[in-house]
Amino acid sequence: MNSERHKREEEIERLVKDARLTREAEAAFQEELRKTTFAIYEQETRRIQKTERPERPKRSISPAAAGWWLIVLAVAAFVFSMPGMGGAFLACGIAAIIWDAVRKLSKKKYKVIKSRKTS
Repeated sequence: MNSERHKREEEIERLVKDARLTREAEAAFQEELRKTTFAIYEQETRRIQKTERPERPKRSISPAAAGWWLIVLAVAAFVFSMPGMGGAFLACGIAAIIWDAVRKLSKKKYKVIKSRKTS
C-alpha cells in the first residue's frame, strides 16, 4: 500500500512540476510573442513613414499678392471704361499692399522688442 501511495504522490509531483514548466513556457512564449509583435510594429511604422509623404498644406494668398491682383484688375477696368469699378479695385489693392507691409513691420518690431526683453 505504501508503494502505491508513494507512486501516486510521485505522479502528482510530476504533474505539478510539468504544470509549472508549462506555465513558465507559456509565459516565455507570450513574452517572446510580445517582443516580436512590437518589432514588427516598429518596422511597419518606419516603412510607412518612409514611403508616405505628408500632404503639404495649401498656401493661402498673401495680402500683398491679392493687392497686386486687385491693381491689375483696376487697370483692366479702366481699359474697359469702368472707372468706378477700377477706382474701387485700385483702392482695395493699395490698401491690401499697405496692410501687408504694416503687418510685416509690426512683426519685426515685436521680435526686436521681445529679443531686447529676454537679453
